[in-house]
Amino acid sequence: MGVGKPGWPALAISTENYGMKSVLSITALIFGIFVHQLASAGAWTLPKGHFWTKATFMYLSTNEEYVAVGGAGRPPDPSITYRSGDRARYRFDGSYSSRAIFLDVFYGVTDRIDLGIQVPFFRQQFQDAALLTGFGEPRCATGFSDIRAFMKLGLLTGPTVGSIKLGFKAPTGSFRNEDGLIPVGEGQWDFDFIAQLGRSLWPVRVYANVDLGFRLRMKNKKIDRDPGNEWFFMAELGYSPSKLLMMALEVEGVRGEAATTFGIKTVQDVKRVTYIAPTLSVGPFNNVNLEAALRISVNGRSFPAGKMLVVGASYSGNPFHNP
Repeated sequence: MGVGKPGWPALAISTENYGMKSVLSITALIFGIFVHQLASAGAWTLPKGHFWTKATFMYLSTNEEYVAVGGAGRPPDPSITYRSGDRARYRFDGSYSSRAIFLDVFYGVTDRIDLGIQVPFFRQQFQDAALLTGFGEPRCATGFSDIRAFMKLGLLTGPTVGSIKLGFKAPTGSFRNEDGLIPVGEGQWDFDFIAQLGRSLWPVRVYANVDLGFRLRMKNKKIDRDPGNEWFFMAELGYSPSKLLMMALEVEGVRGEAATTFGIKTVQDVKRVTYIAPTLSVGPFNNVNLEAALRISVNGRSFPAGKMLVVGASYSGNPFHNP
């Protein structure tokens, strides 16, 4: 219940252009906040022997961010002074765009245990006046990013269900620390710990789900950078007006700690964001659901601002079972 969420990798720390670094160093966080949502049905687990697979496409294009460090010098009026957390244009007329595809596969080992894997592929681009002067062209990256794996354990059953989800991100994507380069991987491990609680109000066609998670982010020793741990959350309320239609509204976000680079904590790397996401799902048609969502940022810090389009197709069932 809930369409897939976004993600992209971090920028090499050696980049001198702050506008570029402040945008692309957080793209892994866009990915990381919501990847736990790509698993099926919130707190609900799959029946034994059933699969849940999903392909999700995400698109973001923006020229605005939530300011990391206050100050002036931004278009269209460089005299305006912004505070941390204000929404403003990128410096040097910067703009960022990203397209991503996520493939998720989950399997019900038992009625209470799911195992899953996620493989992301993306293309992203950032440009501003300083980059075009220094490099002559925008910075782009295309490729497979870091793989994630999950285990969900169902603890409560009935109208109210509860689960614990554990996950990790392995540094499988290419990470190159070169000036002006956008790596497709982060070069470090993450470990997720997520508590999930859901409630069905049947016979009323309404459900609710709440997730609260903590992400332990390990140090990237190649560049002596600790990206800072994160808390993330999601609250979702859904209603089905008919058998083949589901509408939902989600509120989701992350609260990150400051990153530490070369032993120094950097205030511009305190990352926070909150989204609302109206979602529409139709199906199932032969066990296939089609979904669309618009994720709208409402506040943040050191994070892109704007709207993200998300569309996906998912399958749930046992393709090897002949009724």
